Amino acid sequence: MTPSVPLLIGALITLHLGRYLVMAGGAYAVFWKWKGNPLTARRRIQAKAFESADLRRELFASVQTALIFGALFGLVFAGQAPRPLTYAGWRGALEFFAWLALVLVVHDTYFYWSHRLAHHPRLFRRVHALHHQSRNPSPFAALAFQPAEALLQVAWAVPLGLALPVPSSVWLAFSFVAMFINVLGHCNVELYPRGWATHPVLQWLNSSTAHNRHHLELHRNFGLYFRLWDRLMGTAR
Repeated sequence: MTPSVPLLIGALITLHLGRYLVMAGGAYAVFWKWKGNPLTARRRIQAKAFESADLRRELFASVQTALIFGALFGLVFAGQAPRPLTYAGWRGALEFFAWLALVLVVHDTYFYWSHRLAHHPRLFRRVHALHHQSRNPSPFAALAFQPAEALLQVAWAVPLGLALPVPSSVWLAFSFVAMFINVLGHCNVELYPRGWATHPVLQWLNSSTAHNRHHLELHRNFGLYFRLWDRLMGTAR
């Protein structure tokens, strides 16, 4: 059954807004409202406390971004029936994780280069400056974009979704994985063990420390999920 345009837009807005509020709000409650959380005391990245004005700005801009994401996806994919996996059982599991890995790699590559583009002096003020008003970002900064950047950061999924038969379950899982990692990068607490920084495989994952450093040094650490492009292009710190 193909959902109607208003129904799909409403469902996707609810999805994007709900996942943001639950994950960002949950991270803020666990790490910053729970005063006795030992992880906050031991693993805090910046000592400076969050400002109320910053939290309000991050929340308002992120809610606006969630509305843009949901509405755009609803308009683009309206009229398309849900796409199931081709296989069942263990083959279906392999298919699911292969698609998910592909989407994550494509998005990480797009994010790195679009993020660097947004830092171009001619674009920064119009596209990306609002996000960097948070020099000490909170979990609520995860989607704190200007409308132009919200459109830029969702544009990659339109041709990918139209050109490739990515199953609907993969898109759904990806939306939660992407938001979880995005909130993790802005929570101002480093949850990864120190040993991961030198692990032969895990060192390629992006970290809260790396992205927090990006908010302080604008021309370093542009990646989202992985450190590959930053290291290849000499922008890692």
